[in-house]
Amino acid sequence: SGKADRQRELLEAELEAVGLRLNQKPANVYFKRKKTGGVSISSTCRLESINETAVAQILHEYRIHSAEVLFREDCTVEQFIDLVEGNRKYVKCLYVYHKIDMTSIEEVRRIAALPHSMVLSCQAKLNLDVFLDKMWEYLGLVRVYTKPRGKKPDFDDPLVLTDGRHGTTVEAACKQV
Repeated sequence: SGKADRQRELLEAELEAVGLRLNQKPANVYFKRKKTGGVSISSTCRLESINETAVAQILHEYRIHSAEVLFREDCTVEQFIDLVEGNRKYVKCLYVYHKIDMTSIEEVRRIAALPHSMVLSCQAKLNLDVFLDKMWEYLGLVRVYTKPRGKKPDFDDPLVLTDGRHGTTVEAACKQV
């Protein structure tokens, strides 16, 4: 439906304007301001979307006259500006389209084929289990079941770990206990 697509575009534009980057990763670029020494620009790959002149010009506009920049991958001018500003948040986003039982099957297929999108219906109980799995995936949650020595595992009360808090390591699990 055109209305849903328009709402999605408006939401994406609004969130982009306030510094949220949906379903993107920051460019793999090392950037460090220095007190002295001028600007040093180097790369370990071929730069297609940006060149050294543009980098120097962007740094000059932000009044950065001493910095070290190492490109480990190609990035766009917008991605480099985001890196220089340093106040952008990169978040995962799942678009959930509800009440699919009230639209045509062709429209449901079109929406479900969109990236980072899923369809569901609470009334018809369609895709609720898929929704739960996707939420765990997008939030990066992991269940860890503990087992005291010499006893059976406790499958009723797992530890829930995520990369967002302390990580999904054994150390993170110990901190949570």
